[in-house]
Amino acid sequence: MTTRGNLNYFSSPDFLRFDVKSGVLRSRGGTRMIAVNEDFLRGFVAACEHETGPAASLVLRRCGEFFGRRLARRFEAELGQHAGVSLRDRSMAEFDLLVRDLWSGCGLGQLEVDWDRGQYGFLAIRLHDSPMQDIGPSGHVGDDMFAGILCGFFSGFCDAEMRSVQTGDLRLGDREGTTFIVAATEVARRVEGMRANKQAHSAIVATLTA
Repeated sequence: MTTRGNLNYFSSPDFLRFDVKSGVLRSRGGTRMIAVNEDFLRGFVAACEHETGPAASLVLRRCGEFFGRRLARRFEAELGQHAGVSLRDRSMAEFDLLVRDLWSGCGLGQLEVDWDRGQYGFLAIRLHDSPMQDIGPSGHVGDDMFAGILCGFFSGFCDAEMRSVQTGDLRLGDREGTTFIVAATEVARRVEGMRANKQAHSAIVATLTA
């Protein structure tokens, strides 16, 4: 693994570099970065709700999808440039560690992906410490953006268009935490139906793998 570069690229102390003269924050790969605080995120969600009303959920999801696709491209490009090996040539163990490092290093929370479910046509995902978990009205609005980010990010590494369905929300007291299923459209529709019937994340996973 050492010939493929460090697996803590994004959480490394020297990942972010601030150019005092130009006032620009960049990653060590040269990507221009922006840091936002919780007040900004609260204001952004509130503005979306004020301007778009019932459509706020969809707007946040679309924003997340756009960001997720760009995040996937930069993730692949920077790591390939840094380590001199294509991300797609890495083992799944390395890929998993790098995805986890990306999420935590960029302040997106702690991501757990059950890759073994891929053989059944979906990924089961759990997100800890989401920066959006305490933002927006209790229910769903805050994590719609993260559902979009997951959709856009994983679509970048799949041959088919993926959809992300939130299957649990920590704010609503779900014991399994904030969870998602990422899958192709047909499977995602099944998940949406099961969620409409109040099925828990673990029950949905069990049904899809039966």
